[in-house]
Amino acid sequence: MLKSEKPNFKIVTMTESYQVKFPYSKTKVIWVGLFLACMLLFGDAYAFDNPMALQSTIQEEMDLNNIQFNMLYSIYSLPNIILPFFGGIFIDRIGVRISIILFSSILLLGQGIVVIGGYTLAYVTMLSGRGIFGVGSESLNAAQAAIMSQWFQGGQVSLALGLCLSIPKMGSALNSLVSPLVQAQYNSLGFTLLVSLFILIFSWLCGLALVLLDKENEQRLVKYNQFYNTKQMLEKRLEELPKQEEKIEQNVELEQKSDFEKEPPGSPTSDAQFELQATLLNSTYDEMKEDQSISDVEHREEVHENIKLSDLKELDGTYWILACIIMLSEALFVPFLDNGNAFMQVKYGFSQKQAGGLLTIPYIFAAGLTPLVGYYSDKFRQRSLLIVLTCATFIITHLLLLLINCETACGVSSIPLLFLGLCYSFYSAILIPSIPLVVQPKMIGTAFGLVGVLQNTALALFPLITGHIYNSHLINDQGQKDPKQGYEYQSFFFVGVSFINLIVALTLYMFDKNGLKKLSRQRKIK
Repeated sequence: MLKSEKPNFKIVTMTESYQVKFPYSKTKVIWVGLFLACMLLFGDAYAFDNPMALQSTIQEEMDLNNIQFNMLYSIYSLPNIILPFFGGIFIDRIGVRISIILFSSILLLGQGIVVIGGYTLAYVTMLSGRGIFGVGSESLNAAQAAIMSQWFQGGQVSLALGLCLSIPKMGSALNSLVSPLVQAQYNSLGFTLLVSLFILIFSWLCGLALVLLDKENEQRLVKYNQFYNTKQMLEKRLEELPKQEEKIEQNVELEQKSDFEKEPPGSPTSDAQFELQATLLNSTYDEMKEDQSISDVEHREEVHENIKLSDLKELDGTYWILACIIMLSEALFVPFLDNGNAFMQVKYGFSQKQAGGLLTIPYIFAAGLTPLVGYYSDKFRQRSLLIVLTCATFIITHLLLLLINCETACGVSSIPLLFLGLCYSFYSAILIPSIPLVVQPKMIGTAFGLVGVLQNTALALFPLITGHIYNSHLINDQGQKDPKQGYEYQSFFFVGVSFINLIVALTLYMFDKNGLKKLSRQRKIK
């Protein structure tokens, strides 16, 4: 009996010609996106600190005391005691792209009204503009953090979010340096504030570019995931193919021996069996592609799932303690700088221009140091311990501001400003990037929004508290006006808050150490 020859057939699988482009978030273009995200808030930071750089001018031309002046910062924060929470939910519902355009447009409107108040020297008009400006600013910060959390994963998160906080602060540094010079040159408060509006327009254009880049990145990411996930599934199936072929050949040989006389080699039955197996294999690709399409649809539905107020119960104790630390740390940095120019003039004997130049030190130092802090904080992994270090550094900073005294302008006064820059780099690269580590991805926008609520609660109250402390101790025991004494009592207040912040940080360290250790492990790359 002649052994039947193996039927001659060829398994032809369905193929497609793919030209898959890598998503921008997996190429060097990611750094372009980071640059645009930083520039998005550059104008915001520049305009926010206009009053600080022009404190003497504003108080003299509008005849304001410290409490009235600090209200320019408090009015900014008052609406944001509530709005960032809803802004965070709003971001999660409609997406970060629409949010960026909306909130950055509100900034332009608010600063435009501030400019009108500057030209007319109308205090109420300027307050109104600052309030509208604040409505857009804090929500825009949350949108920026949310979009960068999507672009960057793993060990790059701290670096990205740290730079997104510190680089825009270069706008504050530029404001401290440029605004006093423009005011001295043109002697027009309105024109000096108008410069800020033009810088905000530049930031708005950067936001538009980021939105377009993110839209293209999302489209590429969907195609990229669809193709490469399908490819991996297909390779897995093909690994099992030799075993299947061997089993088919064994079955065919048995059938050929038993049915050789009934059906000669190459008969339709034998060939059909091979063709059936080929058909099954040929359909594998189509099935996997269909499964992947369903998976993509489910993923998109999950991403756009509406966030409800009941979801807040998913935020655990680690998040809330961390949020309190962020709130107090922000209050130890921003409210001091709100009066920083006048503080440097009164306590260390600098002019308004000189004080403006010195106040660039914290911002520049923080911007240069933040990338290193972000990189090594991810390597160190014990983030909860680094948070304790951050709070301890705030204590050192405000103790130095309290204890260092100079009769005339002296260089030693720059030392606490360097420490203040160190504090802000820790804040930017350690505290803020910890938020995505302790919440679910769908809650990131809401989590940042809630942090914004707490931050602005402090930023609304602290300027009023420090202004009241200053006014209450402005007259010394001899009945004479003593601005230096007023600022010294402010420093006592900041030192006390720093110690409270350290106690909360130690609580977080123990809570995390004995709990899920969310802050003590490196984030996995997805």
